[in-house]
Amino acid sequence: MKTMQYTIIALIFVLLVSSSEFVLEKYHESLLHELTVTEQSQLSSKALALQSVIDRNFNLMVSLEAYVSSTYLRNKDDQEVLNYIASLYVGAQASTLNLIIAPKGIVKFVYPIEGNESIQQWDLLNDPRPNVQQQIVRALRAKRMTMDGPFDLLQGIRGVVARKPLYQDGVFWGFVSVGVNLKQLLNEAEVNDKDTQALQIAIRSPGQPAFFGDDQVFQQNPMIAHITLSENQWELAALPKESAVHSIDRSILMIRSSFISVLLLGILFILYINRQRDKLSRAVNDRTQELRLANEGLTEMNDKLLAGQQELFNSNSRLQESEQMLSYLAYHDVLTGIHNRAHFQMVLKEQITLCETCHSSLAVLFFDLDNFKMVNDSHGHHMGDLMLMEVVGRIQQSGLPFHTFSRFGGDEFAILLDTCTSELDIQLFCEQLIEVLKPPCLLSNRAFFISASIGIVQYPYGGLTWEALLKNADIAMYIAKKVSGSSYSFFNEQMAMNSLTKLEMGNHLRQSLERNELEIVYQPQVDCHLGQIVGVEALLRWNHTTKGYISPADFIPLAEEIGTIVEIGEWVLRGACKQMKAWQRETATPLTISVNLSVKQLNDERFVETVSRILAETGLEAKYLEMEITENVAMKDEQLDALRCLRLLGIAISVDDFGTHYSSLSYLKRFPVTKIKLDQSFVRGVQTDDKDRAMIIAIISVATSFQLKIIAEGVETEEQARFLVANGCSHIQGFYFFRPMNAEQMLAAMQESLQQKLAFLTTGTPRRYFS
Repeated sequence: MKTMQYTIIALIFVLLVSSSEFVLEKYHESLLHELTVTEQSQLSSKALALQSVIDRNFNLMVSLEAYVSSTYLRNKDDQEVLNYIASLYVGAQASTLNLIIAPKGIVKFVYPIEGNESIQQWDLLNDPRPNVQQQIVRALRAKRMTMDGPFDLLQGIRGVVARKPLYQDGVFWGFVSVGVNLKQLLNEAEVNDKDTQALQIAIRSPGQPAFFGDDQVFQQNPMIAHITLSENQWELAALPKESAVHSIDRSILMIRSSFISVLLLGILFILYINRQRDKLSRAVNDRTQELRLANEGLTEMNDKLLAGQQELFNSNSRLQESEQMLSYLAYHDVLTGIHNRAHFQMVLKEQITLCETCHSSLAVLFFDLDNFKMVNDSHGHHMGDLMLMEVVGRIQQSGLPFHTFSRFGGDEFAILLDTCTSELDIQLFCEQLIEVLKPPCLLSNRAFFISASIGIVQYPYGGLTWEALLKNADIAMYIAKKVSGSSYSFFNEQMAMNSLTKLEMGNHLRQSLERNELEIVYQPQVDCHLGQIVGVEALLRWNHTTKGYISPADFIPLAEEIGTIVEIGEWVLRGACKQMKAWQRETATPLTISVNLSVKQLNDERFVETVSRILAETGLEAKYLEMEITENVAMKDEQLDALRCLRLLGIAISVDDFGTHYSSLSYLKRFPVTKIKLDQSFVRGVQTDDKDRAMIIAIISVATSFQLKIIAEGVETEEQARFLVANGCSHIQGFYFFRPMNAEQMLAAMQESLQQKLAFLTTGTPRRYFS
């Protein structure tokens, strides 16, 4: 009997040990798998970061090539070229070592100079280094950008160099080159040895020893990711830290030891009960009950282990679903479900290669929605999202013959055409697309009208690379939007030149304050009844170092577009207030100075604080300052709050160019306006146009009804002045009295007599044009 009992006990022990070992082995495998999945995700993240840093550095090549290829440095002095390279280098804020332009293969322009003195005037075509010569030969043979590295540079560091040959009229012109410091590149991508929690990482070119990390990593069946470098690749290998694997082994060992210890204790306890059964029957019963409870605990532990295994299985399934979702999101737009910019670029590259092989052509249409920002600002982003989905739905259901349709972001879309290759076919497609969008759409019981501005570029006439095609399509779209909206425009070389000119002017405008090119001139404002100057308008002028004076109509909108208007406006306001305070010390009669105000300045939440600080710095009282707002933009409540704060300070508010854009009685009622400035377009028609005269009298009547001051600008003749004064507008500004002048001339003008100019007031009854 005892032998059978011992046999049963032994079988139970063996069964439990075998079961536990099976469960622990599965648990061990699942932990190792989870570690592998986690480390693979970290490796992918490192690879993406490194690829992004590399692309960001070498994307400078596109801007450098476009700059040189646009004019091949004709009519550009060395300093201007170096200034452009410096702005490109500083703007990138990357780990770029240098930017180089080498006409005829000789390094002429390099930035930065410091640290790169050894390559100044270096002849790349006769470089003694074999790898450099091989790269030069590849670049000249392929006529495209090539990369080499890492290798020891002449500057004494290891780096990677990208070079691209440029050709003018089919003849080799020279090279443009971008060099990257390998150490800074890896640091910027956070691939370094200091990260003790990261993987064991090594990087090499295929078939070469590792240039970063331990080369032995590649010999131990590592995880591999690839980094694309133009025509080459890097292999990024990684192994998990040994400490992580040891930690899992220790956990499994602890569980196994605990389980076996419990089993041994249970068996010893059973043997002890059997030996004491005759003498301690009651105790045996008690111990048997305890053993049952212990067995239930073991069963519960086994259940927990099985539940843990199931949880690990579920976690693995979720990770796989996440990977699939990330793969989908990488090439699809989240909002609309259509392909995104990354997918479009990939397809465009493939189609360009196909066109090169088959000697065919294609077209890229780049468009956005007109006034879409107004919908977002006035009705909210939710309504804008509904409109975007409506646009996508209409185009997908239109049956138009396009190859690929993608959303680039915001309200920007791109369409690839591979069948419509003639201009007539493309024009017909664009007109059909505009017709598809034309019907009003109902969103949340509101009707909206959709229109689009379309830029068109054809391959190969509008560019040979996908970057050039997208850039030029964007330029053409901007031209279409600028002309009228709800239209389309084909790209041509003149557009590219105009875009480059605008870019250069914008860059120069950003430095205009530092170069002391901006000037403030002053035009007096005359009260004809008092016969004296009662105010001054401060006007901004730009004296370009090479182009001379540029019209404010050209550079003021550009300053607003590139965002420098706030800084320039603050400079004008400070200078005007300072000058008016100086005049007040020298003259007996205090004047009011008027300064033009951009809506972008009103959007600055610190604008009112800035105005208060300038008044305090210059000592000018707020009642002597007037700010002119141009009504060419429909203003919002945020700007209304800023204007009210300015009025609380005591600053007067006038509406410039009144009657030409958004003016209305509700406009004058809602905003704290103190003066209306009659636009010169009406004043010019006083002598010839009955409608202009009627408009002037109506605006004067409105100002009187609202108890607002009124002043006319652009008055050039006595006839105009006579009509204005006769109809109730005695404040006049214009060439009839004074042209804009500098501060010294303005001080002299304050002393001039205006009797001769005002003689028409005493020559009889002023002429009226309406009875």
